[in-house]
Amino acid sequence: MGLDFAIGELAALCEMVAGGSTDILLKTDNDGFIVCASQNIAFLGAPMPDLLVPPNLLDLVAPHHVHRVQAELALVAAGNGDRNWVEFECAHGPEAGHWFALKLQPCSRRAGGPNGTIGVLRNVEERRRLEDKLFAARMTDPLTGLTNRIAFLSMLRHMAEHRRAGCLALFRIEHFRAINHRLGQDFGDDVLAAFGQVLRTVLRQRDILSRIGDASFAVLLPDSGETITADLCTQVQDVFADEIRAGKAALPLSAAAGVAEIGVCADETLRRAEMAAFLDRTNGSTRQSNAQVRPRPPLRPFAAPMPSRPHRLAG
Repeated sequence: MGLDFAIGELAALCEMVAGGSTDILLKTDNDGFIVCASQNIAFLGAPMPDLLVPPNLLDLVAPHHVHRVQAELALVAAGNGDRNWVEFECAHGPEAGHWFALKLQPCSRRAGGPNGTIGVLRNVEERRRLEDKLFAARMTDPLTGLTNRIAFLSMLRHMAEHRRAGCLALFRIEHFRAINHRLGQDFGDDVLAAFGQVLRTVLRQRDILSRIGDASFAVLLPDSGETITADLCTQVQDVFADEIRAGKAALPLSAAAGVAEIGVCADETLRRAEMAAFLDRTNGSTRQSNAQVRPRPPLRPFAAPMPSRPHRLAG
């Protein structure tokens, strides 16, 4: 099974492969069986000369992407040209799990209509990895490793629009300006990183943690009621509460919290949580009444991990 392409098919392939020297050229029948391909298709687990029965194009595709490629193959085999690239994960061979882009065109028409397809497979794994890094950077607070305000608002709106049950908790570190002024911005950064670690420690794995402002944090708690959420907020406040020595003075380390059940309007949910946090700030002195005076704590004992990337559809 060599490269048995007609002259017109080769011209079309040359136009499609202008983007990469490692592209895989292939030709299929109307059912998707690969009748000829370039030798580098072996990297996808399909060494053509060694197979008595030609592999099907769909055999190269991860199961969760088969439907997408199958639909594209059917359209092109029926004579629909000028199609876009379709992306999928490879199922077999050294490239298993890597992303490939596929572009198909109908073969030269003969009596009875199109006789299969010609196409190009292009490895786009490096591009996808770069996109993942850029996506994470755009959605991540670099100091704490939590998702940022952009990601938080997107997820809150998604939960509200889809009427997903749950609660929103807002936290604000109190006296943060005084901490920055007295002890410096580096120490303030340590406080922010430490609060992020407190959230990771106290809250559950399914809860979504974000830093949404200078000293403000938000947590989305899917399928949680207000009572459970309020109890978790109290635990966060208790773990974080402390006093920091600044010369002869002591600066309280505390966080105000507000809870709101997620409704059908994201903005209204956010306003209710902000009002609850504002009311909690008026009681901030109560949380500090039993705090012990301690030496300056090592507030950054770890490198904050990057969060898991929100699911992004391929294509």
